[in-house]
Amino acid sequence: MVTSEEEITHRLEERDVARSMRRAQAATTVGGLARRHAELAGQLAGLERELGEILRKASDVIDVPELAQVTDIPAADLTRWRDQTTKSARGGKRKRPSATTNDTTGTDRQAATGPRAARPAPPAEPESAGRAGGAVGAARG
Repeated sequence: MVTSEEEITHRLEERDVARSMRRAQAATTVGGLARRHAELAGQLAGLERELGEILRKASDVIDVPELAQVTDIPAADLTRWRDQTTKSARGGKRKRPSATTNDTTGTDRQAATGPRAARPAPPAEPESAGRAGGAVGAARG
C-alpha cells in the first residue's frame, strides 16, 4: 500500500512538532541552568573575595599553615583565596600584547635585535651569475 502525499505530510508535521517541543524544552532548561550558574558563580566570587580579605587582615595573628591545621581546610585553598585578594588589589589583570607583536616563533624579535646584521651579506648578483655561467660553460666544453 502506497501512502498518500497528505499522509506523508501529516506524519512529518507530527515528527516536527515533537522534535520542536523537545528542542524548546532543552533550550529552556539549558538557559535556566546557565542563568543559575552565573548567579552562583557571582556569589562564589564574592565569598572568595571575602575569604581573601579576612585571610589577609588576619595574617598578622595567624598564618596559613596554622589556619589550615585548625580548620581542616587545605592550605592551598587558603593561599589561593588570600593571593587572589592581593592580586586584585595590585591593579587587576595584565593586558596581553596585541597579536601583531606577539610572534610565538620569535622571528620579529630576531630581526629587531640585529643578529642578521652580523652575518656576511650574500655575493652580488653579477658575480654569482658569472660563476654559474662559467661553470655551465666549462661543463659543456
